[in-house]
Amino acid sequence: MADPKPLVSEPRRRGRPNKTSVEASLDIRKAALKAFAHRGFHGTSIAEIARMAGVAKPLVHYHFASKDALWEAAVGGAVADLLAKVGQFQEALNTSASTQDLLRAVSRQLVVFASSHPELVRIVVDETGKGESRADWLRNNLLMPGYATGKLLLQGLARSAENGTPAVEHLVPLILGVMNFPFLDARAIHDAYGVDVFGKDYLERHSEILFQVLRSLL
Repeated sequence: MADPKPLVSEPRRRGRPNKTSVEASLDIRKAALKAFAHRGFHGTSIAEIARMAGVAKPLVHYHFASKDALWEAAVGGAVADLLAKVGQFQEALNTSASTQDLLRAVSRQLVVFASSHPELVRIVVDETGKGESRADWLRNNLLMPGYATGKLLLQGLARSAENGTPAVEHLVPLILGVMNFPFLDARAIHDAYGVDVFGKDYLERHSEILFQVLRSLL
């Protein structure tokens, strides 16, 4: 898949930073992803992101020309992580591993990714219904390429179309729902069942559940 298309111009550089560029940029992008996920784009301020990142506000402006540029950098980093995982899945299809082994490995990696990036899904849900430029960016750089790749992966994993494999327009949303929802509603699940969805035991169990779902359908 092609690299995400830029939403805005490249970050500008002004003045002299107080931290190394790599450290500061990473801290700011991590903080921004959390802030945008929980407060939305318009509800998030640069001052708040700077506070969360533990840096001075001017340092955010040094690394990123605008809030739009910071949003793209923060979300684009999570998208790049996901695309890297997808690339690993595609490579795995060319190995001699059994379908069951591949399904179990894919299931675990998807669940681990979802638990590590709950902010990305929150942002997708929040932005795609607004019809603004960020929704277009997500559609062009994440959703459409992701659905297309998901179709190819599922076709590669399915034994044959004669087995009654559900259509991809049902399978892809099903997989996304199973892998992501517990981490979007972690607090409610904890309050209801006393379970930490980010704990190692839960991740292993949830990976196995996703595997069982996929195995029953493919």
